[in-house]
Amino acid sequence: MGTDTRERRDAEQAHNPANLLGLDYRAPFPPPVCPILDAHTHVSLCGQTETFFAAAEHFGIETVVSMSPLDDVPELERRYPHRLRFIAVPRWRQFELSDAFREQWIRDLRAFREHGARLCKFWSAPRMRAEHGLTLDHAFVRPVIDAAAELGYDFMVHVGDPSVWWRPGKPYADAARFGSKAAQYEQLEWFLEYVAPRTVIAAHMGGSIEEPDRLDDLLSRYPHLHLDTSATKWIVREVARRPDAARGLLLRWSERILFGSDLVVRDEYAGFDHYASRYWAQRTMWETSYRGGSPIADPDAEGAPQLAGLSLPADVQRRIYRENAERLGLV
Repeated sequence: MGTDTRERRDAEQAHNPANLLGLDYRAPFPPPVCPILDAHTHVSLCGQTETFFAAAEHFGIETVVSMSPLDDVPELERRYPHRLRFIAVPRWRQFELSDAFREQWIRDLRAFREHGARLCKFWSAPRMRAEHGLTLDHAFVRPVIDAAAELGYDFMVHVGDPSVWWRPGKPYADAARFGSKAAQYEQLEWFLEYVAPRTVIAAHMGGSIEEPDRLDDLLSRYPHLHLDTSATKWIVREVARRPDAARGLLLRWSERILFGSDLVVRDEYAGFDHYASRYWAQRTMWETSYRGGSPIADPDAEGAPQLAGLSLPADVQRRIYRENAERLGLV
């Protein structure tokens, strides 16, 4: 490779939002302590599906659990029968507070169950509160929760969002519309009490990686609550800000935390580097003592995005990577 070509390649990599460090993601990567189950993905049938699975395989991800569109599920199941499990989700793009939507949601729960789904997802981000007045404890949702429980589902929920989004000039600065960060957890506690003792996985480290004390308290009081590590960019940023506190949290609760990436597989997210970057970052964060730049561009970072390796013990890695998911019946 000539000097000009190499410099051009390096310049392109430096402006790749999934590869700020110019890494060779296809280079051999140490095998994980066990095959990894990614408990939080969004895989659809598209031109990037094969690329995603190639990146997952390269980094030791054997199985993914996906919030896939129901229409895609039969073909995904046919193509990837041993690599893919499903989480039941409604048709969010058609969402409305109507009896017709709720009835379709319940029909879709039944259909996903026929395809082996063990979890159903309730998305209750602050935007739902602002746009529809909808929270997990809203009367509109309760018949769906009841139907899911009757069908034998356990639950995944999304509450909260990055704390930085409540700062001035950020998406949730208007707390009168979106509620405060703390207010998001009133609905979660209601939900945890309502569905107990069924398993509840609070996505994205419970939406509160910034506040380990909040997560300690919730995990202490609700033994059926689990967390996943998804929303890689967010988790990487906040772990780097408080690595000792994050490591302590994961060590204390290693039997209640599952690996998740939150990778969305659609054509607008193109290229091996995009999918590989999330797996490289998470495995580097959990397994190594690396301290330095993150390869993933992050508009919410203060300065250049950083990544802090936590060097989790091998037995902790095994629990987070697979054993906890097996115990919950996700494999």
